[in-house]
Amino acid sequence: MAEACWRAATDGRYWIDVHIAGQPIRVMIDLGLVDPVDAVGFEVDPDFYDQLKHAGVLSRFQVRFRRDASGQITRSESGRTNAQLLDPITRRGIGPLTQLHVCCGAPNVPSRVGVVFFHRLTGCNVDWRLDGRTWCVQCP
Repeated sequence: MAEACWRAATDGRYWIDVHIAGQPIRVMIDLGLVDPVDAVGFEVDPDFYDQLKHAGVLSRFQVRFRRDASGQITRSESGRTNAQLLDPITRRGIGPLTQLHVCCGAPNVPSRVGVVFFHRLTGCNVDWRLDGRTWCVQCP
């Protein structure tokens, strides 16, 4: 099994590397980013989202409504594309290529990955090593 590991940042956040539509991006793991219809796996910076949209790599556009921590409901667009884990050392894809929605996030909010992406990593194992503050994924 191939394994890729990421160490927690000094502020305690966990970040991983992924290819979204072939574009490398570092995203923060957000276990609170969930989607009831199990379609949206990422909320990305609006500039990155616009880059994907203008490149024509998004399809099946949807409008997504979500409630933020303050209780305010916001509306944003999402589009479906490919995503795959990216080994932080070799910079090569690891694990299955997934199909899911990428949502346009809010300005000045870090790009994030939610649990829907991890649901798509069929055959892979996630090993959250709390004592070493690492997040590792093993895939066939």
